[in-house]
Amino acid sequence: MRYFDDIKDYVGFTESDTRRLEALYPVVKPHFETTVDKFYTALERNEHTREVFESPEQVERLRHSLHDWLDTVFSGPHDESYFTQRLRIGRQHVNVGLRPQYMFGAMNIVRIDLIDHVLNHDELPVDRGSAVESIERILDLELSIMLHSYWDAVIDEKSEAAAALASGLAHEIRNPLNAIGLNMTLLERRLSGEVEQEAFQPMLSSIRSELRRIESLTKDIQDFAKPMEVQRSWHDTGEFFEDLEMLHGPTLDDSDIAFAVDVDRPCPIYCDPDRLKQALVNLLKNAVEAIDERGRIELVAKCAGPRTIIEITDDGEGMQPTATDQVFDLFFTTKPSGTGIGLPIVRKIIDAHRGSIDVKSSPGSGTTFRIVIPNPPQDEHELGADNESTDG
Repeated sequence: MRYFDDIKDYVGFTESDTRRLEALYPVVKPHFETTVDKFYTALERNEHTREVFESPEQVERLRHSLHDWLDTVFSGPHDESYFTQRLRIGRQHVNVGLRPQYMFGAMNIVRIDLIDHVLNHDELPVDRGSAVESIERILDLELSIMLHSYWDAVIDEKSEAAAALASGLAHEIRNPLNAIGLNMTLLERRLSGEVEQEAFQPMLSSIRSELRRIESLTKDIQDFAKPMEVQRSWHDTGEFFEDLEMLHGPTLDDSDIAFAVDVDRPCPIYCDPDRLKQALVNLLKNAVEAIDERGRIELVAKCAGPRTIIEITDDGEGMQPTATDQVFDLFFTTKPSGTGIGLPIVRKIIDAHRGSIDVKSSPGSGTTFRIVIPNPPQDEHELGADNESTDG
């Protein structure tokens, strides 16, 4: 994921660090049990962290998990699967109720103990100072991912609260909206035989147009609040995007916007085609609106191991950094006539596919949305589709 690449760049974690950690693995592995003991002794000593433990059996499972975690810290590989696994561990910390402020102290116990073992070892396979730096960097990465899990939980809670409130308001709005629409119909019928109808027609058309807009908005809100159901099955990526290009390419050409599609072949994708097209069409619409007149939109799809990566890039006006952090928030929009619902629905569709979406943009340099869709082993699902739903 782009977040992991960005944070690796930020802390300066490179392939050299990976090689050093692999070389240090035989040195630190015999001391993992000691590190685990110190970690859980500190958690059990504190009254707040002690509350998260339900039973001795749970503690024993967590001890094994920490031992495995230390193992992969040094053995790697430090790639997207590593990041995904770390996010899963972070969400477990969120679910058991471990408060984020204690993550710093817990990580520091691991940090001090590992560095102490390295510094006190007589013969290291790598330079001592570089070894300590690599341990510092990988644990900074780990802490960042753990805290990112808490941030995700906050965003999810905020979205759920906003969706619940919006859904309630949309439900309350719908009844008077129906009454207004009915009275508008009666008024239009009464005026149909009047001489003054022509004078009133622009006003009536404007009111009817606004009613349709509000009705569409309330429908979008209620759709967003519903559980997102997806029916996933295997599809050929080339055919999937050919259909998308055939449907929307001519419209973009008429708008003086070049539309280029670049797809790996063969590259299967495990998705709900209707839902995924809904998400991509929404992103294409955003890209068109970001381009003033002439421009270019590029859609790239490629296989990367057990996942399909889709990128939609435009050369439009781009976004401020503060906006890229909020584009998936419900009701956030930078457009004068925007509703702030389209991109949250896109994210909900991708989440329902158990995938991820992020955005990279800067003013004047265009925008890229990157979607990652995980694919199961193909032979497991070749004969059928999954029916799944994700609560909003």
